[in-house]
Amino acid sequence: MKDRVFSGPDVEEALAVAAASLGLPRAGLRYVVLDPGSPGGRGLMPTPARVAILLEAKAPSRPHAPAAGGPPVADPRAGLRATVRAVVEAGGLDVDAEVEEDDDAVVVRLRGRDLAFFFGEDGRGEVLRATEHLLQRLYGAALQPRAVRLVAEGFQERRNEALAEEARRIAAEVRRDGEPRTLAPQNAYERRVVHVALQDEPGVTTYSVGEGSGRRVTVAPRGAGAPAPETRDGQE
Repeated sequence: MKDRVFSGPDVEEALAVAAASLGLPRAGLRYVVLDPGSPGGRGLMPTPARVAILLEAKAPSRPHAPAAGGPPVADPRAGLRATVRAVVEAGGLDVDAEVEEDDDAVVVRLRGRDLAFFFGEDGRGEVLRATEHLLQRLYGAALQPRAVRLVAEGFQERRNEALAEEARRIAAEVRRDGEPRTLAPQNAYERRVVHVALQDEPGVTTYSVGEGSGRRVTVAPRGAGAPAPETRDGQE
């Protein structure tokens, strides 16, 4: 059965349409968000959300031991490639997948001219992470103790560029009104990218606040009473 694409005003509505059309419970759907949609506004037309329901992925999702004399156990590596192929075909994308292995992980490496689909307009790679999560759920148990990793050529560079661009935009706002801004929580690597991007920006300084997964960068006017250097990222 071929995977199908459904649309709606937002992702949840698109999934509700899919569940009703396929006669499946909403909670049981395996899907990838092709387009989160947009509410429009300021003269822009709203765009519908689109989701691909991964129907083909169900068969290889739970490899099991065969009966005596039966066929071999389904290869989870082939399943990885088949699932990625289902996603890219549903989206009409020009992307290929290769599977590589090392001691720690089974790496699915994406190449092709349409990789930007997995990066997203903001460069955060939400579709890439969602697809990796799907692959881990489907095949992770069969591949233990190695993890499943989905990587795309150029993603890290694109992500760094998007982070730096957003940081400079925030810095311009801080210079304009003198009010500090605190970014969304980020991991240590992403916070470091922001600090480096703004280290030579005039009139602003950066420091991190919060603990653990809630730690985030604050961009403040220079000389506005930032924390002592030992609390900054890179000094932790």
